[in-house]
Amino acid sequence: MPDNQSPGQLEDFVSKMIPGDDPAWSLAQKYIADIPPNHRRFTSAKTSRAELHAWLASREQPGRMGVAVARGDLSIEGPLCQQFLTWITALFD
Repeated sequence: MPDNQSPGQLEDFVSKMIPGDDPAWSLAQKYIADIPPNHRRFTSAKTSRAELHAWLASREQPGRMGVAVARGDLSIEGPLCQQFLTWITALFD
């Protein structure tokens, strides 16, 4: 994770950028949860990745995570993003 403390993948970090009132997020999670295990083509460790990409597919312009940030579908205003921005800015100053 970009905070170098939390467990998980980049998708776990990015999912925290989804606005809390976005109804498509819970629907994307339910969609992935409803896929029978014997029909899944991803491991349980990749569930958060599948959920995020299902959510990304629901956007007006489905695309990659960076596109969702640029389009404003993902919020960069939360404390975790601000902490990451502070860290990366200090790293490259």
